[in-house]
Parts: sequence; C-alpha cells; structure tokens
Amino acid sequence: MSRSENIDNRNFAIDTCCPTPNEIRLAEVRARNYWTKNGARFGSNPIYLAVVASKIFPSEVQLLWPKLINSQTTASYFSQRRGFSNLQLKGIMIFDTRVGRLVGSCGYISVDTPPLGRVARFDDYFARYIGFGNWN
Repeated sequence: MSRSENIDNRNFAIDTCCPTPNEIRLAEVRARNYWTKNGARFGSNPIYLAVVASKIFPSEVQLLWPKLINSQTTASYFSQRRGFSNLQLKGIMIFDTRVGRLVGSCGYISVDTPPLGRVARFDDYFARYIGFGNWN
C-alpha cells in the first residue's frame, strides 16, 4: 500500500455471516491464487484481502432494516428505492496474506463494496477488496 493510496474508512460490513464449508474453501483458493499472481504488485500492506465468498439472501439477515439504515455504505440500496427482493448482499471473507489462509470461518455481509483493488474497512480489518479474485 503506497502512501498516496486512498483508504476508505467507512465500514462496509453491516453484519457477520458464516458461509458454507464449500464457499469458504472456494473463497480461500480464489484469494490465494489472486495473491500469488498479484502480491508483488501491491507489496505487504495491507496484509488482508477481502474476497467474495457467497451471496446472502435478505431473509437470512435478522433485523436487516436497522442494519441498513445505520450502515455507512448502503447508498446504492437507498438510491434505487427497491424492496428487499432486489437487495444484493455479499458474504465477504478476510484472507491473511502472511499465512495464506482465511482469518476464520465467518466473514461479513456487505451491500455496497469498494471498487476492485481499493483498501477499505470491513469491521476490524482494513483489506484490499478483490471481489471474486478473477481480475488483474
């Protein structure tokens, strides 16, 4: 992470999620492959990557409305003025580049996501957002 790189300090996590074991495995493989291919370009900071692991359905999130209205990063949802059925929730896992694996078996739910490659906050982690990890 260069000194001139912008960091988005808003919290992109509106809640936690625990993807299935298969989703976790696939997310870890995608993050590891991405880091192998692109790690030299970014250097050692930040040490975390944020990788999409799953799609979350609105019905799976308890007390969704208060989480949406209190979030710092749900502008896309409110700008579209659509119901929950059109809400695109992503399950994000955090990958530790130092040890080459995910930091745990649970991650975070996001409505909006930062641009690909941008460093942003996901709860207590500042991580480079790589989406599904299939871009350069």
